[in-house]
Amino acid sequence: MKQMVLENSARRFMPKYFAKVSDEQLVKVKKYIEQFTAHSFNGTKTGDVLCDATSSRGKMIRPRLVLMAAAYGSEELQENERLYQLAAIVEMTHLASLIHDDVVDEAPFRRGKPSIQSKYGKSAAVYAGDFIMSRISYHLMREGLNRAGIVLTKTVEEMCAGEIGQAMCRYRENVTIPEYLQNIHGKTVALFMACCRIGAMEGGCSERIISLLESFGECLGYMFQMRDDLLDFSDNVLIGKSAHQDFKEGIYTLPVLVALQKPGGKEALLPFMKRSAEGTLEPQDIHQMEDVVETLGGMEGAWQQIHAYQRRAEWILQELPDNDVSNQFLKLIRKLGAVS
Repeated sequence: MKQMVLENSARRFMPKYFAKVSDEQLVKVKKYIEQFTAHSFNGTKTGDVLCDATSSRGKMIRPRLVLMAAAYGSEELQENERLYQLAAIVEMTHLASLIHDDVVDEAPFRRGKPSIQSKYGKSAAVYAGDFIMSRISYHLMREGLNRAGIVLTKTVEEMCAGEIGQAMCRYRENVTIPEYLQNIHGKTVALFMACCRIGAMEGGCSERIISLLESFGECLGYMFQMRDDLLDFSDNVLIGKSAHQDFKEGIYTLPVLVALQKPGGKEALLPFMKRSAEGTLEPQDIHQMEDVVETLGGMEGAWQQIHAYQRRAEWILQELPDNDVSNQFLKLIRKLGAVS
């Protein structure tokens, strides 16, 4: 079973499968991010947070999704400045959520680097995250991006619900797979879906194509998050945390939940879950827990879920127009579904 442990973060290889998005397009997106987050807080910690967050060399996965989804529509609309504004606003939404997540989690690191709140303090981080969210609302209304604004506002609600749901499930010994799926739908999947829907709408796609792309974004989001959860079963500096950090924090991801459903799974894992809740987990407990999860097929079960979403995503791509974007998407989901 050890061969199933991932060696690379999904985030690391994903951008190469977004070749349809040019550097020039990303420059336009970044220009709007800078414009929309312009502030007069230079010399303050909040200003430092904003500069740090918006100048980050992220993979821009979500803006890329917006632009690629738009490519299924009218060629005239694919170079619409509104499209780049929306791609920027989507990335700003993601950035604000990361800042707030760091504060809530009291995370010292993100992706192997000091987190915003650990560098500048919680207050500055909260102010900066709120400032970005206020700018999102302002520019959605100012630019008349009403349809996309409705989608994005509902998505932020779902993101909050996902985080709240996960918090309610922490250290619970009876968390179910449907609850896990609902939580990651809010935390991750909803924004992937929104990116595809917003891009397709702004690109002038038909309602059928918009719906198909939104469903593709759902599959992609689930695959992305589940693969990332599997990384919690390996020491990987790319995700900025030690192995099994989720388990230590009472967040039971898909491999653990699959193992819990197996005969004898609850009896075998319950002692480790209790120690996790008590804060008394030792390194040897972690290794034993990992062996139990692998022996009971937790990792294999998680891969089966990923492959189920991969099959649905491939079916959706067959229903979409055959073009360079579809080919890039196909390569991406096959890479996400590849067992390392």
